[in-house]
Amino acid sequence: MIFPIKKYRLLIAIPALLLLLSLLVIYGNFVNYGSFMQRDVELTGGLTITVKAMGRVDLGAVEKALPDATIRLAEGYDSRMLIIQTRELNDKKIIDTIRPLVNFSDDSVDVGKVEPVIGEIFWQQAQTALIMAFVFMGIVVLILFRSVVPSFTVIGCALVDIIMTVAGISLLDVRLSLPVFAGLLMLLGYSVDTDILLTTRVLKGTGTLREKIVSAIKTGLTMTSTSIAAVASLFIFSQGTIISQIAIVLLVGLCFDIMNTWITNVIVLDYWLEKREGGIK
Repeated sequence: MIFPIKKYRLLIAIPALLLLLSLLVIYGNFVNYGSFMQRDVELTGGLTITVKAMGRVDLGAVEKALPDATIRLAEGYDSRMLIIQTRELNDKKIIDTIRPLVNFSDDSVDVGKVEPVIGEIFWQQAQTALIMAFVFMGIVVLILFRSVVPSFTVIGCALVDIIMTVAGISLLDVRLSLPVFAGLLMLLGYSVDTDILLTTRVLKGTGTLREKIVSAIKTGLTMTSTSIAAVASLFIFSQGTIISQIAIVLLVGLCFDIMNTWITNVIVLDYWLEKREGGIK
């Protein structure tokens, strides 16, 4: 380790403070929106209208005309897609509102409608999927390590990754949608991978404890940095909203995973092994 282990343990204050702030953000979401994130129309019911615009789009004017809608503009090579999401279920009213502001043909308009009842079903199913993912992941980790502290540290770090990521993307004004849920499930798998790498090296590797942790850090940071580079490229160059939503979840989550794995998990494992074997040598 770069620092003496006793001083290194002081770094636990950083993830602890960020976790507290994240919980406050999520609490605010519950107060304001009734869930841990503001939900998109896929999970509440409403319309998603996609318009292929011809020429430039004055996004500010569209947002002013539709104050209750979420407006996005996806620009690619020689194409501009205006995406409008609103709880309003009258698509003709929305299209007539933007017609004086955006140059488009009626054939280029795509309307997706989700009834509120269907949106609520999607919401319940998505929550169930996330909970069951945690349950089955916990069972596999417990079977793998057969030790309570390392297993619950892996599960806890994955949970903290999800909490911090939800808070982070909420502050970035990302709404909870099915692609965001998919990104959270992918992040859960990646978080468990890095924590399992560390725990396996520490419990089953050869060499001193310090050497095993340093080896795990080198491997883990190489994995994470390459993944961040790939996801960042996907976010920057992809114009599809589904792909970009998944990418931003993974990008934020992987950054938090570095801290929670290589600070929180390392410190908890060292403290546990100190009680059992004498700590990092």
